[in-house]
Order: sequence, then structure tokens, then C-alpha cells
Amino acid sequence: MNRVILSVVVPVWNEEQNIEPFYEVLEPVVHKETSGAYEIIYVDDGSSDKTAAAINGLIRRNKQVKLLSLSRNFGKEIAMAAGIAQASGKAVMTIDGDGQHPPKCIPEFVAAWKQGAQVVVGVRVTNHSEGFIKKYGSKLFYSLFNGLSGVSMVPGSSDFRLIDREVQQEFVKLHEPQTITRGLIDWLGFKRVYIKYAAEKRVAGDAGYKVRKLMRLAVNSFVSLSPKPLYAFGYLGLIITLVSFVLGSAVIVEQLLLGDPWQWEFTGTAMLSILVLFLVGLILVAQGVLALYVSYIHTQAKDRPLYVINRRESVGLPTDNS
Repeated sequence: MNRVILSVVVPVWNEEQNIEPFYEVLEPVVHKETSGAYEIIYVDDGSSDKTAAAINGLIRRNKQVKLLSLSRNFGKEIAMAAGIAQASGKAVMTIDGDGQHPPKCIPEFVAAWKQGAQVVVGVRVTNHSEGFIKKYGSKLFYSLFNGLSGVSMVPGSSDFRLIDREVQQEFVKLHEPQTITRGLIDWLGFKRVYIKYAAEKRVAGDAGYKVRKLMRLAVNSFVSLSPKPLYAFGYLGLIITLVSFVLGSAVIVEQLLLGDPWQWEFTGTAMLSILVLFLVGLILVAQGVLALYVSYIHTQAKDRPLYVINRRESVGLPTDNS
């Protein structure tokens, strides 16, 4: 029987100064909430400072603290996925190690889980340290993501979340290197509850995720979770083709058949431009058709399961009580 009730996964990269103060806030909350049946898994994502040494210092004091050290910097999303895969608790919590995800909210997450939620999502409502670009870029990201991906993600939802072991077991079946972890968890579905929180200030240091990394993550998320961007040029080509066809037809009728009664006075160069525009539209339409086939290959290559069974909510099926 599994004694660990809650596994807390903390991805860190060059957070040497934050390890000790954040642990001092996190551990008492987790210990009290689980009556000591917990584990804290730090995932060191190839840090170049003394992050690993600081974590080893915690391990000497508390054997329930564990260190998963990656061979190099793979990025936060991969680090979180690695930690989730190694967790042994009945529920798995992911939380940033810089202090911006407040540990004081963890009891709310656990309570929601005990009441039946299989995914408990932290939704950030305020972040005073967030700059203009990140703030409005985040709003744009969620708008585009929900419109393009086919997965509904609540604006402000974060990696501060708890998942049931059943969700964890389905998540580890997904092996997509360039994607957003929260997007995959949302794609899985399951019974979900949202908890609002106010982001705290970083304990020390600067955020590891700069604007360029966030933009790359956003692009990877769109590509991984939706083939719709492939169709963009096809739609554009269809519009160009229709517009140029209507305009060309109007010019032929007005200029050649009616003898230019409206005095449009289209030159040969203008007519040639309309023809070129029409041909460009056809090329883009052809690219859109090609995108349909690429989309099919894209979906097949991801090799996701055709469906995911929620065994807790199902009746008459064998369940995994591990």
C-alpha cells in the first residue's frame, strides 16, 4: 500500500538562493496537510550554480526530500514531466521553487482533491512583478491558444496544480518533447476544479523564463496541440483567390465587353497584377490542401492515445488502486 499521500514536484534551475527559504515555507504546510505522508521531489534542470548542493543539504535533514538531477538544462516543461513521472504519491502537486506559487494555498488544493477533483488548477489573479509584455502577452496567448488548439485553458491557469494518480498515469504515456505541460494535462480532461491565488514575489534572483523563452514555448504549444496553424495560408489563399476572381471578372466585363462605361481605365499592367494575384491565391490554396495531409501526419506522429478512460467515474471496469 502506498504510504505517500502527496508528492510535491519542484522544478528548479539556478535557484541556489531560493532553496532553503522556500523549503522552510513549503515543508511545514505539506507535513501538516498529509500528517507526514509526503515527499518533496526537487528536479534540478541542469543548474550551473550550487542548487544541487543546497538540495542535498535538505536531504541530510529530511529523507522525505528527494533530488532528481537532469544531465543538462532541458527546460522547465521537461523537468516537470520528469518529476511527475517519478512521483509515487496518491496525488502529485507541481509548484515553482521561486516562491511565486504560495504554499499556503496547498490545503485548498488537497481539500478539493479529497472532495473528488482529479485535477486542481491554480489560477493566477494578480502578479505585481509581471511586466507589461508578459501581462498582455499572456492574455494574447490564452486567446490564441483557446481558439487554435481545441483545448480550453482558463486565462491565468498555471503550473501550480494538483493531479490525481490516475491522471498522472495517463500523463506519463504522453511523450511530446516540445509542448506545454499544463496544456497536455488539460487535454487529458478529467474532473477539474479551479482555485484562485495571488502570485507572491520571488524570494531571490530573477525569473528564469524570459520573454524569448515564453514566446518559444507558446509557438511550440500551438504546433504540438493543434494543426490549425497549418491551415492559415490555405484560408488566406482562398480569400485572395475569390477576391481576385471577382475583381478580374468585373474588369473583363466592364473593360472588354462593355467598353469601359464606368471609366475604370485599367491598364494592361493592372490586369496582369490581378492575374498574378489570382495565381498566388491558387498556390496558397494548394498549400492549404497539402497542409491537410501534413496535419494528418502530424497527428499520427504524436501517437497520443485515441481516448482516455476516467476509471474513477466508470462503472464495471477494473480499477488501479496502486
